[in-house]
Amino acid sequence: MAVDTTAPGPRAASRWARHSVAAGAVLAILIALVAASPGGPGTARAVTAWGLLGASSAAAAGCLWRSRGFTGRARWGWTLLAAGVFLWGLGQFGWFTQWPVAGVTRNLFPALATPGLIGLVVLIPAGVLSLPSASQPLANRIRSVLDGLLIAASLVLVAWIFVMDPRLRDGAPHPGVYFTLLFPLTDIVLATILAYMLPRQRRHHGCGADLAFFGTGMVAFAITDVGHVYLELIGDFRAAPLVHVPSLAGYALILMGALRPRERDATPLDLPPGVWHTAVMVPYLAVLAALGSSVMFHLHTGHSHPFVNYTRSFLILLIVGRQLLTQLENRALTRTLESRVAERTGELHAREQWFEALIRHSSDVVTVIDADGVIRYQSESVRRVFGYPPESFAGRRYTDLVDAEVAHRLAQAMRQVAARPFADVTLEVVHTHVDGGERPSEVIITNLVDDPHVAGFVLNTRDISERMELQEQLMHEAYHDSLTRLGNRALFRERAATAMRADGAVTVLHLDLDGFKRINDSLGHLAGDQLLVQVADRLRGCVRDGDLVARFGADEFGVLLLGEDESGAEPVARRLLDDLDAPVMFGERQIHVRASIGLAGTPSTVPTSADSSTGLPSAAVSSVLPEGSAAAVSSALPEGSAASGGAADSPGDRAEQLMRNADLAMHHAKASGGGIFSGYHPRMREGLVDRLELESDLRSALENGGLRLHYQPTVDLATSEVIGFEALVRWPHPTRGMINPLDFIPIAEATGLIVPLGRWVLHEACRQAVEWGAAGDGRPPKMSVNVSVRQFDRADLSEMVTQVLAETGMPADRLCLEMTESVLMTDTEANLEQLLRLKALGLTLAIDDFGTGYSSLAYLRRFPVDTLKIDRSFVERLGIIADDTALTDTIVRLGKSLGMATVAEGIEEFGQLAALREMGCGFAQGYYFSRPVPAAEAGRLFLEGANA
Repeated sequence: MAVDTTAPGPRAASRWARHSVAAGAVLAILIALVAASPGGPGTARAVTAWGLLGASSAAAAGCLWRSRGFTGRARWGWTLLAAGVFLWGLGQFGWFTQWPVAGVTRNLFPALATPGLIGLVVLIPAGVLSLPSASQPLANRIRSVLDGLLIAASLVLVAWIFVMDPRLRDGAPHPGVYFTLLFPLTDIVLATILAYMLPRQRRHHGCGADLAFFGTGMVAFAITDVGHVYLELIGDFRAAPLVHVPSLAGYALILMGALRPRERDATPLDLPPGVWHTAVMVPYLAVLAALGSSVMFHLHTGHSHPFVNYTRSFLILLIVGRQLLTQLENRALTRTLESRVAERTGELHAREQWFEALIRHSSDVVTVIDADGVIRYQSESVRRVFGYPPESFAGRRYTDLVDAEVAHRLAQAMRQVAARPFADVTLEVVHTHVDGGERPSEVIITNLVDDPHVAGFVLNTRDISERMELQEQLMHEAYHDSLTRLGNRALFRERAATAMRADGAVTVLHLDLDGFKRINDSLGHLAGDQLLVQVADRLRGCVRDGDLVARFGADEFGVLLLGEDESGAEPVARRLLDDLDAPVMFGERQIHVRASIGLAGTPSTVPTSADSSTGLPSAAVSSVLPEGSAAAVSSALPEGSAASGGAADSPGDRAEQLMRNADLAMHHAKASGGGIFSGYHPRMREGLVDRLELESDLRSALENGGLRLHYQPTVDLATSEVIGFEALVRWPHPTRGMINPLDFIPIAEATGLIVPLGRWVLHEACRQAVEWGAAGDGRPPKMSVNVSVRQFDRADLSEMVTQVLAETGMPADRLCLEMTESVLMTDTEANLEQLLRLKALGLTLAIDDFGTGYSSLAYLRRFPVDTLKIDRSFVERLGIIADDTALTDTIVRLGKSLGMATVAEGIEEFGQLAALREMGCGFAQGYYFSRPVPAAEAGRLFLEGANA
C-alpha cells in the first residue's frame, strides 16, 4: 500500500515557485545559446549535449526526491521514472557525441544507445504503470496501453502516408528510420496512459499535478523524437540542436512536476460524462483516420507499401486485443452484476423475512386500512395480543369489528389526520379480548394514504394494561402510606380541597401520639410500626365510610370529616381518644396509648370547648412546637388567609390552611399535657407569630452582640468564700425589655441557634474568668457553663471547647460544664464517648438539677461526673417537709460515696443554709448570697467575697 508521507509546509509553494523560475531561466539561456550558436554548429551541439545530460540528471534527482515522500509502490514507481529519465538523457547525450563535443574525446553513442533505449522503452513505462491508483485497476492500465498504441500507430501511419512516403519515392529509407519510430511511439503511448490516469487520480485523490507535468514532458519528448525521425529520414542533422530543444523543456517540466508540493485541499476533478465518452472514442477516431488515410493512399498510388500493410495489420491486432479485453471486462462485469443482484436479492429477501418476523413478534398490532375503511393487512401479532386470528380481519371494515364507542373515536381520529399526509394521532381506547376481558390500548394512527407502498391508514395498537396497572399502583402509592395503607398528606389535602370546592362543611382532626418515641426507644421500631398499624385500624373504626383517615408521617394522623363542623366533630374526637385509651397487647405486655388532637373546621371560629381548654397562653403553644414547624407554618401562611381573618385564594390553599390550623390546635392540646383535644382559635396563630418574631430577634441579637452574661457566685460553705460563678445568659431586648431565659432558650433549642449561642457563652465566660484572675491572684475563678443536649448531638463539641480554651487562655481545670440528666438518658453510648473526650481535656463535669430526672445509680457510676447540683425544688422545702430533708441528705451522702462534690441551688434563707451545712454539702448558690449580676459586680464579689 502506498502512503503519501509528505506534509505541505507553509512556504512550500513559494519555494517551488523560485525553483521553477530558476529552471525556466536556465532553459531560456540554453535555448538562446542553441538558437544563436555563437561558436558555430559545434558550440550548439555541445550546449545541447551537455544541457540534455544536466537537465536529465536534474529531472532524475527531482524524481528521486519525490519518491522519498511515498512508501510502497509509489516509491518504486518514482524511482523507476528517475532511472528511466536519466538513462534516456544519457542516451541522447551519447547520440550527440557522434560529432565532436567539447569535453568528450571519443564517440560514446555505441555504449550509451542501449541504456538510453532501456530507459525510454522499459523503465519509464514500468514506472508509470507502477504508480498506484485505486481508480486504475490492471485492466484499465492494459487498456490505456492499448489505446496509446492505437493512437501512436495511427499517427505514425498518417505521418508515413502524408510526410514520409512522398520523400521516399526515390528509394527505400534507411533501416534506422524504422527503428527511430519506436521513440515517438513510446512517447505517445506514455502520454496517453498519463492522460487517462490524470483525471481519475485528480477525481479520487484530489491530486495529480506531478503526473500532469510528467505527461507534458513526454509530449515534449514526442515532439523531439518526431523531429529526430524526420532528420533520420532526410539524412541531414544540422538542425539536431534545435530539434532537441523540446527535450530540454520536457526535462524541465518533469523536474517542476517532481518538485511541486502536495496540495493541502485540492478540489477533486469531476469531468462531465460527455468528456469521458469522447476520451474513450479518441483511439477509434485515430484508427479511423489511419485506415481512411491508407485507403486514400492505395487509391492515389494504385499500390500498397509494406510499412502501411504491416502498420494496418498491427492496428487490427490492437483493435482485436482491445475488443477481447472489453469482452473479458464485460463478462467479469456481468458476473459481478449477477453476483450483486443475487446478493441484493438475498438481502432484500432476508430483510423482508426480518421485517415480517419483527411485525409478527412485535408487541404492537399493525393494521392497514384503506381510504374506504376496509382492512388490507392485519399482522400476526393480533393473535398473541388480543387472541383473534389475523385472517378474520382482512377484507372487513374495522369499525364493524370494535365497539360502537371505539369505532366512533377511531373514525373521528382518521378524519382528523386524513387532510394531512403522513400526519399521526394517538388515542387510548378499550378493546375486547377474545376471552371477553377488556384491554386498555393505545392506538397510533398514521396517514400513509399517499405512500404508494402502503396506500392506507396504519394503526399501531399496543396493549397498555400492565402500564395502566402500574400507573394505578404508582398513583396509589403516591397517595397512600405504605405501612398503614391509609391515605397520606397529599390525598388528604386533595380530598379536603374537593370538599371545600363544593362549599360543604369540613372539619380536620390532627392527631399526634403522646410518648411514641419512648416506645420506639424501649421496644424497638418494629413494635412501633405494629403499634401504628393498630392505631390506624382503630381510627378507621371510629369514622364513617365517607370520611378519610390519613397518616401524615411518623406518629401523626389526620381525620377528614365531611358534612361536620367543629361542634359536630367533638364527639368523634372523644370517641377516638376513648378507643385509643384501650391497651394494646404486645405479647404479654400491655401498652397504653394517649393522643393529642387538634380540631379545625369551616368556619373555624367555634370557641374551644370547656373540657379541652387549657387556659395556657399562646406562648405556651409555641414553646412546644417542633423544630422548624413554626417557620414552616409561617412561610406557608398566605397573606389574608383564614388565620389572619381573610379568605384563601383557592380551595387547595384553604384546605392547606385548615390543616395548619388543626396542627396548631394539636400542639395546643399537647402543651396542655396531652391526652385531650383542642379546637383552633386565632390567638394560637398570634402566639406563633410572636414566637417567629422572637426567633428572628434572637438571631439578630446573636449576630449583633445583643446578648449579655450575668454571673451567679458559687460559695464554699466551709469557708464562705466565693470560689466560682455560673454563667447565665440574659437578653435585654430593645423593645420588650429583659426577656426571661425560659422564653428564648427553648426557641434556641428548637431552631438550632443553641449551638452558636452556647459557643458564645462559653467563650465570653472563659474570657471574663481569665480577666478576673489577672486582676486578683492570677488564678481565675471556677466557671460553670451550661451545655445543651443539642450541643451534645454535635460530634465536634470537644474540639469546640478545646478551641475556646486555647483562644481565651482559660485553664481547663477551672472550667465546669453542666448538663441535665437527659444527657445521660439519650443516645447513651455516643454521649458517654463525648463525655470521655471532654473529661480528657481536664475540665469538670456536673449534673444540673439532679433529682428531677430519671438517672440511676448505674449511670452515675458509669459516666465521668464530678459534681451533683441539687435542684432548688429540694432546697426550698428544707426544714418544712421531713421527707424532702431526708432526700436532700441522701443526695449529699450519695455524692460523697461516689467521690463527687455537691452544690445546692436556690438557697434563699439562713435555715436552708444551716441545714445544708449540717448535712455536709460542700457548695451552694442562691439569692441568699447573690442574684445573677453583671460582670462588673460579679468581679467585685470575687475579689471581696460574699457574706455567708
